[in-house]
Amino acid sequence: MKSRVLCSAALLVLASAPLAAQPQGYGLSAAPGYSARAPAPYSGMPVRGGAKSMAASSEMQAVAALKEGMDKLLDFLAKGTAPNNLQVAAFLDREIAPYFDFDYMAQWVAGPAYQGMAPEEKKALAAQIESDFLSTLARNLIGYDGQKVRMLRPRRGARGSVSVNVAIMQAGGYPSRLEFRMSESDDGWKVYDVVANGQSAASYYRVRFQRTARQQLGYVPR
Repeated sequence: MKSRVLCSAALLVLASAPLAAQPQGYGLSAAPGYSARAPAPYSGMPVRGGAKSMAASSEMQAVAALKEGMDKLLDFLAKGTAPNNLQVAAFLDREIAPYFDFDYMAQWVAGPAYQGMAPEEKKALAAQIESDFLSTLARNLIGYDGQKVRMLRPRRGARGSVSVNVAIMQAGGYPSRLEFRMSESDDGWKVYDVVANGQSAASYYRVRFQRTARQQLGYVPR
């Protein structure tokens, strides 16, 4: 019970801490002992899809899912009148968020502490990550100016994951290369991490979660 209460305190502080606007990447500055690189699912996380995920067809399924979401996003941005902040935010929440697995991301962010969290705490952490992530994405998309995108060859990752690189052609302020790390869920392939300019969104949130826990509790809940 004590660890759960302490973990709740860490979550409340994490949720109340504002996320600084970052025009490129995710503002990741790795704390000592933490990598700024994109994470792979750790051993305590469930394996998505098993052997099926390792088949070549699974890579194409992941690419198809990502392309579907990217096409929706580019069609929206290609409209004659540039959307305002509220329109972008509403579109991302309605059309793009379903392509991401924020629950899976929250599980990686919390690490071993996730197992000791109550269902409402897990839900709150996933919701906070989703809100911050989509807000950052919305700010970056405001600078989109018709750049073309090109899907690169996917590659298999650890424990059945698939990484898909996307090249942003003639990029200005927007990252010139993005890496989408995907896993297979019951609802199909979803993104659980995005790497921009070598900076991982999931790693940023994990460092932030653990740093907050240490500052407020003196240790990371396990």
